[in-house]
Amino acid sequence: MVDNANEILDDVFAALEAGQIPTDTTISPLAWDIGTDRAEAGVHPKESLDAASVFFKVALPALSIALENRPDYPRLFTIAALTLEQAISSRIRAASASYTSFLLNRVHTVQTEERRRIARDLHDRIGYGVSVAHQQLELYQRNRVAEPVRASDNVKLAEQAIQEAMRKLRQVTSELHPHDSLKSLEKALLGYLETVDTHDVDVRLQINGDEEWALPDVRDESFLIVREAVRNALAHARASMILIRIDIAPHELRGIVQDNGRGIPRERPASSGMGLQSMRERAELLGGSVVVSSEAGRGTSVELCMPRSDAQ
Repeated sequence: MVDNANEILDDVFAALEAGQIPTDTTISPLAWDIGTDRAEAGVHPKESLDAASVFFKVALPALSIALENRPDYPRLFTIAALTLEQAISSRIRAASASYTSFLLNRVHTVQTEERRRIARDLHDRIGYGVSVAHQQLELYQRNRVAEPVRASDNVKLAEQAIQEAMRKLRQVTSELHPHDSLKSLEKALLGYLETVDTHDVDVRLQINGDEEWALPDVRDESFLIVREAVRNALAHARASMILIRIDIAPHELRGIVQDNGRGIPRERPASSGMGLQSMRERAELLGGSVVVSSEAGRGTSVELCMPRSDAQ
């Protein structure tokens, strides 16, 4: 930030020396790097705007004092003020463009990984069942004359494999099917839990507050984030209990998904993983945040905070 401020002041001093407002709007790569760094750190662009406003309010009076004894003060102060505004706003635009580009690239990466996950699900969960059914039907053709009893068993096994594949296909498509804005976050989560295998896992869901306090897009994104956290816990945690709590207040929605499983391995930090990145991106796009904490052998906690945007 200090380097950025120094560059802005250098632009102002150069304009004063030249006696005119610069027309060249070439920006240092520093502004672009700042936007990328802030996006990566999860700092909202509003923070950059606030910092720029503070810098302008501090720098302008200081420039006025520095120029007040000059005989051509009005002209020089005008050049300084307009150049200062131009230098700040151009860097804000560059940083914002960089911020947006970074998020778009991250979203693209997450979408690519999601497509790969879907492909794996189709292959592993559905392709296998279809393959089994096909093999059993081939055996039926081979056995139907010489061994009719075994052939009958082959048909039954094929039917079972097809039914299982259909069940898994419905589960996959239900996760992908576009939906209208959620009317009830609680019902949506309960509906999801009915479609997944929670055998031997005690899953508890508690939602407090009035869901109408949360805006529709907050409910939608919160559902997707919490669902992904639960899916990760069921798939990887080896937990016996998963606790889901969502507290909804007029100004924000807070949620937590905790499990008592094995935790995230040390060689795989809590900040890694495309699923975790996806959750963070969804929250950040609405000004929220996702914090993941884990301790080996003592479970994982995923905490979500989504502010109500029109409450600011």
